[in-house]
Amino acid sequence: MKKNLQSKNEIQNHKHEQKPFSLDAETLKLILDNCYDEIFVLDGEDRVIYVNSVSERHYGMRPTEVIGKSVEEMFELGYWYPPITPMVHREQRRITMEQTTFLGKKLITTVTPVFDDKGNIIYTVHNARDLTQLESLKQELHKTREELSERPNSEVSLINEAFSDIIAHSKKMKELIQYAEQIAHADANVLILGESGTGKGLFARHIHKHSKRTKGPFLSINCAAIPEDLLESELFGYASGAFTGAGKGGKKGLIELANGGTFFLDEIAELSPRLQAKMLQFIQERQYIPVGGTETKNADIRIIAATNSDMMAMINEGKFRLDLYYRLNVIEIEIPPLRERPEDLIPLIHFFITKFNKKNNVNREISKEALNEMFKYYWPGNVRELENLIERLVVTVLDTEIKPKNLPKFRSPKAELGAATGFMDLSHLTDQLSLEAALELVERQIITQSFAKQGSSRKVAQSLNISQSKASRLIRKYCPEGQDDEKV
Repeated sequence: MKKNLQSKNEIQNHKHEQKPFSLDAETLKLILDNCYDEIFVLDGEDRVIYVNSVSERHYGMRPTEVIGKSVEEMFELGYWYPPITPMVHREQRRITMEQTTFLGKKLITTVTPVFDDKGNIIYTVHNARDLTQLESLKQELHKTREELSERPNSEVSLINEAFSDIIAHSKKMKELIQYAEQIAHADANVLILGESGTGKGLFARHIHKHSKRTKGPFLSINCAAIPEDLLESELFGYASGAFTGAGKGGKKGLIELANGGTFFLDEIAELSPRLQAKMLQFIQERQYIPVGGTETKNADIRIIAATNSDMMAMINEGKFRLDLYYRLNVIEIEIPPLRERPEDLIPLIHFFITKFNKKNNVNREISKEALNEMFKYYWPGNVRELENLIERLVVTVLDTEIKPKNLPKFRSPKAELGAATGFMDLSHLTDQLSLEAALELVERQIITQSFAKQGSSRKVAQSLNISQSKASRLIRKYCPEGQDDEKV
């Protein structure tokens, strides 16, 4: 009996010793998402089957947006350069190289192949780390940089041309960039419309960069920033002795200085009627007379104009000339506000963090919770407001990570369709986001608004006709700063 009992205990102890410790999928995902390094896993056909949340920081893409895509598709979309996976398949070995993302991140990426019993690659595991935080690896990367520098000039220039100067991930903006590059090859005048801060100046430069005038000058002027009398002399220049204080020999205007290139007129709607007439004459004849002069001058320039005003309303009110409008609006581009392309928010945030980290020689990051808070905001100032906020946060936050407590109290002006509460209008999301991402944004808005109004999970559950446990779970998810059931 004693021997049997001893054998049973030995068996139990053996089982206890041999039993492996296992992790459930949710715990494993939590661990991988909190890894500092980016982890990509591809199947044998080079399709992404897993990526951790670091992809948001490196590419501005959430894991749900990446999984299912092929590496070739992501490379063609310009998310990184150069590609490594084809080399791994070709050489059947682990390869480490330096990559650049379209957000300007420098990564050191190691791609490791996983083989089956027959020697076929069934997975490739990608590990990437941001080089800006790895100064100690500079010596190890010296050889890689030398190899890249030895490539043909055409291939080196491809690295510089691989990324657009406009940060965009949304389908709407990518199509707009493609359209801008298409019309850049023509020499017609362009009118760029859009709210203040959407990036009209960036688009003007992008068009110039891809036009046949790219080697010529790109000059710009804000028509709202200069008084009418000074603006005329800035545009057209002036002759010697044209007015009191005029310099000897006169002065060349911006139109003359832009000869052979592109001239960008921002806030064109602010031109006075007199300057509108003079600008119309120049566009029609490509000739003008400097202020106080008698000699006619010629200038070969392409005009790109921009405004955030309702041009047709101004024409109907007699504030802007219809004939000048038609001369300027040969090709029209309208840039959507940031609230209508929320997919661009994360890439822009990380791009600006990288930009101002370099400028101020610091190393700031942003937490998921802070990102979620920024997703709720209406962004009436668009990309310019976002850029200014990120610069302020990078400069003023002392911790490494930017958290919700560091964000300002977001306030939005009242909108025409009702009082804006700081939350984005989500009606446009159906053709912009995946169903999962769109549903999450809608759920976040509903729960956050309801909790702000009701003040407790019990009341939220009643108003939304859901269980209190579900209400509590959603409040903890979307309102981490709230003290559930303590607000009355």
